[in-house]
Amino acid sequence: MSKRVSIYTVAREAGVSTATVSKIINNSGSISRETSDRVLEIIKKYNFVPQQRRQTGSAIGVVTFLLRQGPLMAPFTARLLNGACRQAFLAGRDLVLIDGERLAGLTPEELYCHYASNSLAGLLICNVAAENPFCTKLRKSGIPFILLANGSTDDSVNFVTTRNYEAVYELVDYMLCLGHRRIAYMGVLNRAVDSHRERLRAFYDIHNKHGIDPYPEYVLDLPDAEISTIKNALTRLFARLESPTALFIGGEELDKAYTLLPQLGIEVPARLSVAGLRLDDPLDSGVIEWSCITQPTERIGCVAAQKLLELAEGQCAYVREYLDNSLNYGNTVIRHEE
Repeated sequence: MSKRVSIYTVAREAGVSTATVSKIINNSGSISRETSDRVLEIIKKYNFVPQQRRQTGSAIGVVTFLLRQGPLMAPFTARLLNGACRQAFLAGRDLVLIDGERLAGLTPEELYCHYASNSLAGLLICNVAAENPFCTKLRKSGIPFILLANGSTDDSVNFVTTRNYEAVYELVDYMLCLGHRRIAYMGVLNRAVDSHRERLRAFYDIHNKHGIDPYPEYVLDLPDAEISTIKNALTRLFARLESPTALFIGGEELDKAYTLLPQLGIEVPARLSVAGLRLDDPLDSGVIEWSCITQPTERIGCVAAQKLLELAEGQCAYVREYLDNSLNYGNTVIRHEE
């Protein structure tokens, strides 16, 4: 960016006063859409950042759309943020939480202005798919951004995630090899999240490999569901004459769903084998040896924050990182014979 570019340059080229430019940058005052669009286009053209903002250094922005949604997702998001926060602080950067709902309606030019005026190095995006209109606008804006815990087949999208498909495929394969032919699947992730789709795809693919058609009524797709909704769905599932012998939980909080089963009179693993994904917990007492997939949740946040800074500083052209999960064949899944 040329050092000669200033707020006066922007104002002169747009044919407005510096006060008008300042109001647009700070999203204050009443400015017509036509004038605002013209000024924003010039700001983007020159990659203009207000001088007072430049002096504060660059922060990492984290955009999440989950602030108003159910509690099942909160711990996973919190661990992602903890990892990103730790890496940001190590790099001498601040971390700024941004409510995605407030940005969703902005144009690409307005998004760029928000990014520049707040001196952001780039954005980490939580729980939004690459094909979401918000990500499409981000790509048009030119803002460096990385999807957190959500992959993409689009080569223009940067992401850091884990190998969800491979891990679910292996663990469900293990359950099938132990004789389970009636495995239920409960997904509690948002449908727009890539990891949700990958986990469910793996569930179907490994059944097909064994020549088994999963029971459609055994697949409980409950995105962002509350505990009461999950409990009701499980009650109906196990009221069937031919109920499942095993349950795979496709969300990160295996132990929360697991605590519901005794309330329904279901003993694990004597009556029902249970496996799924679980949050890494350094304080785990080890009372239950879970059959589970553990994602390196905080590491996803750490790696994403580090890669975002490298991306923003031109040290790399793209970021497409797959981290490995830990898989444990515990004692909550046992052999079943019909």
